[in-house]
Amino acid sequence: MPRTDVVIVGAGASGLAAGAALKRLGCEPVLLDRDERVGGTWARRYERLHLHTVRRFSGLPYHGISREHPRYIPKDGFARYLDEYATRLGLDVRLGHAVSKVRPEDGSGRWLVETDRDAWHSRAVIVATGHYNREVVPRWEGTDAFEGRLLHSVHYRSGLEFAGLRTLVIGIGNSGAEIAADLAEQGAEHVAISVRTPPPIVPRELFGVVPVQILGILLTPVPAPGLIDRLGAVMRRLGTGDLRPYGLGKAGWGPFTARRPALIDVGFLRELKAGRVQVRPNVRRFTAVGVEFVDGSEGDFDVVIVATGFDTGLGELLDVPGAVGEDGEPRFRSGRPTAFPGLYFIGFDETTRGHLFEANREARRLARAVVRYLGVRRARAGTSSA
Repeated sequence: MPRTDVVIVGAGASGLAAGAALKRLGCEPVLLDRDERVGGTWARRYERLHLHTVRRFSGLPYHGISREHPRYIPKDGFARYLDEYATRLGLDVRLGHAVSKVRPEDGSGRWLVETDRDAWHSRAVIVATGHYNREVVPRWEGTDAFEGRLLHSVHYRSGLEFAGLRTLVIGIGNSGAEIAADLAEQGAEHVAISVRTPPPIVPRELFGVVPVQILGILLTPVPAPGLIDRLGAVMRRLGTGDLRPYGLGKAGWGPFTARRPALIDVGFLRELKAGRVQVRPNVRRFTAVGVEFVDGSEGDFDVVIVATGFDTGLGELLDVPGAVGEDGEPRFRSGRPTAFPGLYFIGFDETTRGHLFEANREARRLARAVVRYLGVRRARAGTSSA
């Protein structure tokens, strides 16, 4: 079995950032990823997608994003950046290696990382598989009888495919709202979006000038999240107007209190206010020709796009009792040591400052912690052998 000091599971943005930070400190981590190309997840996303964070605060450690790119980078441009990043920094990325299990080796103090090709022994493991590892499709009654097309948002590419059709999007996260806007813009006959809990909605740029990410960066450290959320609700009302006439009530949570990013508006509110997107309640069940909603109303749809998110898959990946909570999330902060020596996570913490901004910071902090850990392990090994 191959041996190395550090294995990083996942070669997305967070994994690459951790690899670069470790290499800067003299380590040579091995990055294992099931994809066949670096940046492949981004390349396969829907065509309309751009980063919601600005170029300046979306780059990874030691090699930022070139000014040749626009302020908000299209998804294909970011995929190319990740590929270039791995090459430029000389990272050892092993593609086509699907990791199936991570577990400690009994009594050795090492970790075993099993893939569909081989198994690695390492002193430390960094899990960087992220939130979007496995699509989630709730089980509704009647889906087997539905005569239309049902697909998860991860398989959506462009609204052009659904022009002239009656469409429903289930879920109003960033992907759901943007897909609904794309369907309306690309000529769907009817677009509805099913909403269980109204989210806070903010423009990508305040007053068309200031990126909303800047406020997240400035205000996240302030120890008064409830107050910030109350002020934010007032600002959102001024910026977006009263959304109740369009079917969206008061936001069910605050970004700073919940430590979750708000919904970034990139066209959804325009389509909503123009009447080209209709808000509907949560789905109760499917029928042969559409769905029944929880208020008893029904709708006929040719296509239903499920934008209900993903889960981490960590429960199946990690054979480490106590490392993962019932919600499937790590019990430990990203970029910090855990209760299991040699096991680390990166890219899992929710943030109002932007995932890529946090990945840059977490990677540098994590690399220092890992190097300290490896140094202690080597010192102990040297003492025992002497």
